[in-house]
Amino acid sequence: MNQQILQLGALGIIFVFAIKEFFGYLKARKNGNGSSVNYGKMIEQLKSMNDNHLSAISKDINAGNDRIVDAIKDMHTDLASRLGELKGKIDR
Repeated sequence: MNQQILQLGALGIIFVFAIKEFFGYLKARKNGNGSSVNYGKMIEQLKSMNDNHLSAISKDINAGNDRIVDAIKDMHTDLASRLGELKGKIDR
C-alpha cells in the first residue's frame, strides 16, 4: 500500500510539471517566441547558407572551366606551331 502511494505521488509530481511546461509552451507560442518562429529563422539561415555554398561552387566550377579552356587553347597553339615546323621540313 505504501509503495502505491509513493508511485502515485511521483506520477502526480510528473503530471504537474508536464502541465506547467505545456502552458509555458502555449504562452511562448502565443507571444511569438515559440518554436515556429525559431524554425522560420533557421530555415532562412539555411537558405542563405545554401545560396552561399552554391555560389562558391559555381565560382569554382567556372574557374576550372576557364583553366580547361586556356589549356586547350595552349595545346592548339603548340600543335599549330609544331605542324608549321613539320610543314617547313617537308617543303625543303
